[in-house]
Amino acid sequence: MKPPIEIQKGFFYPICNEQEIERIFNVKNASDYLLKLRAETIVDHMRLFRVYRNKALKKGSDWSLENSFLSSHYDNVKIQLPEELRIKCDEVTHGNIFSNEPNGLIFKTEYGVVSTISDSLRYFIEFMNLGLLNFGKKVPMKIQLNGIRIALRIMLETEALDFLMDPRGIIPPKIQQKMHSSVPFIMQFIAGHEYAHLLLGHLDDNKTIKKHLLKAIFKSQNDYKMLDVYSTSQQNEFDADVASINLPNYGKKEKMFIFEGALMWYAFLDIYEGVEQSIFPPVGYQSHPTAKERYFNLLNKIETYPGFKYEYWDKHLPKSIEEYRNFFIDEVGFNIEFYEMNGSAYLDEPNTKWRGRELIDRVDYY
Repeated sequence: MKPPIEIQKGFFYPICNEQEIERIFNVKNASDYLLKLRAETIVDHMRLFRVYRNKALKKGSDWSLENSFLSSHYDNVKIQLPEELRIKCDEVTHGNIFSNEPNGLIFKTEYGVVSTISDSLRYFIEFMNLGLLNFGKKVPMKIQLNGIRIALRIMLETEALDFLMDPRGIIPPKIQQKMHSSVPFIMQFIAGHEYAHLLLGHLDDNKTIKKHLLKAIFKSQNDYKMLDVYSTSQQNEFDADVASINLPNYGKKEKMFIFEGALMWYAFLDIYEGVEQSIFPPVGYQSHPTAKERYFNLLNKIETYPGFKYEYWDKHLPKSIEEYRNFFIDEVGFNIEFYEMNGSAYLDEPNTKWRGRELIDRVDYY
């Protein structure tokens, strides 16, 4: 038996304002539905709850859970679309949420179509950038490998998402800036991909599959919240990738950043897919092509620009990614416990240049 409604509402007070709580318990539209989905996901997962409780306390009376989730990547796609396409995209309610579906989700509800991207992806991208970008001698290889390990654990849903309270190390500002630089463009590419499914006519109400918002990988985890996600073919995925870059009227420079960001995104995912599949082998037909297939489809379908280093993207980067992929697949084989452990991984040992002193949970942060 459910507790009285006021007691149920009490679970949400630490992370929502009063108006949002009323919307959660009286859903009237797709925006309310998305807010409810976000709030329930956070309340049901203690690590997320602690992060958002702290964020709400710091913000005070101006706090809004809904406004704490970014949506600018969706808006930046829509504003560049021709008017008739932009109007069609207005039918979709959009925004970030927490999920371990790396390509975003677009699903139907009784209130309309909703598109979401996991808010944890920005951390995944940043730590992958730390691991794979060329920083010269400024970042030791040990730190770069640990950055990739943290990124993989984020996608495996075992890494605590409390980076705002417990940074995983001390990273110089200029390196942080480089780590973050591609995040907006990759998120914009993913948002454009979800819109492209709508604009290319891929969304069929008679073709949906049940999919969990959070997918269990390890025995200690449980699948969480079933959604009616639109089912698409592998060719649909290829087409939506290309349309994500070509449909908006991007200027040459912005298009370049999004194209190269998309290639890096699939390079990152190729490493993650290798690790995930070695832990949790796929069964049956896969609706999405592999990250490697999507990488080369984009490389061959998007018109390049003067100065584009085709040899690097076609040969050098894929070779490097393959080496990293094999390295981490081997590592999982003899150190699976590290990737199954729920908690936090760090860039270095305590009291070192790249870590600083060890922070104690519930002493240094709550």
